[in-house]
Amino acid sequence: MTDTTGTVRHDAADLAESLLTHDDADLDRPFTILTHRQASSLVERREALRPLYEAIVARIGPPTLLGGTAHGPSVRWHGSERILLLSGDHGEALLSAHEAAAFVQEEYSRFDSGSLPYTWQLDRHGPGHDHGWTFNGHAAANGWAQTEEHLAQILASWAEHMPLQAPGDWVSFKLWASRDWGRTMIVSYQPSQTSREFCAVIDDRGHEQTPERAAQMRATGWQDLDDTGSWYTRLPETDPTAPATLARLIVTDLRARGTVSSHEVTAWDISAGDHGKLWVPGIGVDVHPRRGEHF
Repeated sequence: MTDTTGTVRHDAADLAESLLTHDDADLDRPFTILTHRQASSLVERREALRPLYEAIVARIGPPTLLGGTAHGPSVRWHGSERILLLSGDHGEALLSAHEAAAFVQEEYSRFDSGSLPYTWQLDRHGPGHDHGWTFNGHAAANGWAQTEEHLAQILASWAEHMPLQAPGDWVSFKLWASRDWGRTMIVSYQPSQTSREFCAVIDDRGHEQTPERAAQMRATGWQDLDDTGSWYTRLPETDPTAPATLARLIVTDLRARGTVSSHEVTAWDISAGDHGKLWVPGIGVDVHPRRGEHF
C-alpha cells in the first residue's frame, strides 16, 4: 500500500479542500489519494484509508452522507453548488468534485435504469445542502445467486467502511420470508465483537431440537443453538470468506424453509447504531419501509 505519512495526509486534506471550495477546481476528474496492494484484505484497506479520511474530515468537516459501494466507499460532502465524493475500489481510493445538480440527477438516472451507484447510504443529517433527486425505488436481485452475491457485498462493505465512517457503530437488519412469515432472522455486523463481528441468528423454536435437527442445522451452516431456541453463526472480519459464507448460509436457510424466490423475502428494521436512516438498495431483497419522497 502507499504510505500514509503526515505529508500524504496533508496532501489529501489539501486536495479535498480545494476540490470542494476553489473556483478553479478540476470537476468530474478522479484524483487517486491511496493505492492498495493487490489482494489486500478489507481490514488492511480500511486501516490504510483511516488516517487520510480523518485528515480530510479534520480539514473540511464531517460528511453530508456516509455510504459504500460493492467495491469501495461512497462518502459525500455537499456544498451549495458542488459535491465532493470519496470513492474507489479494492485498488485505490479517489476524490472527485462534481457540479451538484448534474451529479444527483445523473445518479438518479442510473438508479432508474437498474444500476447501483451505491450499495448503502447512511443519512445522519450531516452538514451541507440537500440537492434532492434521491431515488425512492428499490430493485431486488434477480434470483438467488444474485441475492447471495449482493448480501455478501453489503456485509463486506459494512465491515470495510462503517468502522471508519461511523466508529463503534453496529449495523443490522431482520429478514422475513412470506412463506414463513413471523420467523425472524437477524443479520448483523458488530465491530465491538472481536473475532466474531459478522453474525446471523434464526428463530428455530418451531422445531423440536433433536440430534437430527442439530445435524440438519449444522449442515446448513449454523454453528450452535442458544438458550432461547435460536441458532446462530458468528464469523471474524479477518476471514476474507466470511461475508460470502454468511450470505450463503442466509440463502440456504431461506430456501430450506420453503422460500421459492428471493422476491418473497423482505429486509426490515434496518439500522446503523439506531442513529440516522440507513438505505440499502444493494441488499438483494425487498425492503420495508421503502425510501420516502425526497425531491
